[in-house]
Amino acid sequence: MSGRLWVLVGILVGVAIGLARFPYLAGAATSLADTAQHVVGTVGQTLVHGAADAGAPRRVVLGFTALVAVLVPGTTALLLVAAARGTATARRVIGVLLAALGIGAFFYLPAGPALGVVLLAVAAGAAAVAATGPLVVAPLAALAALIATGSLPKLVHGTVPPGDPVGTMHVALFAAPGDPLWLQVVLLVIAAVPFAVAARLALR
Repeated sequence: MSGRLWVLVGILVGVAIGLARFPYLAGAATSLADTAQHVVGTVGQTLVHGAADAGAPRRVVLGFTALVAVLVPGTTALLLVAAARGTATARRVIGVLLAALGIGAFFYLPAGPALGVVLLAVAAGAAAVAATGPLVVAPLAALAALIATGSLPKLVHGTVPPGDPVGTMHVALFAAPGDPLWLQVVLLVIAAVPFAVAARLALR
């Protein structure tokens, strides 16, 4: 099965887990998805703190904080899909390299042992190609789909991520508290962009 098909299989599994709420499995998968988002969010917050330590104006720091809050779920899903696609490509390269390594044995080994090396290398390459799909590519794509399943309905219903990024962004832009509808829409669109990119990458 091709790498792209394993990505699609993983997405279907992630959506099924997110919508059906399978006992235990959903909880474990959600915990993994939350952990992935936490890692990405930590990187974003590190950049924000770095900007603050470098002397960036408070309003600039607040603006970055709001953007990080709304972009974490989609960015995490995008990174997971990119990793799945990259792994699918890498497994083919690994298979070819192992086969080439086996063929190279003919240049320095007698025919009998060299043939054994070739068979072993081809078998190892085939195993790597066959196992990477269900064991690596599909789970990464499933986690991305699980994050999307949990986050996109909130975006559709106009619910922004926790932490009041709308109010934070309003203070960053206008130095005053506020929660206007147009700013909610803008942030929701920004939050949806990485999900759209991830979907395009998965289907490409």
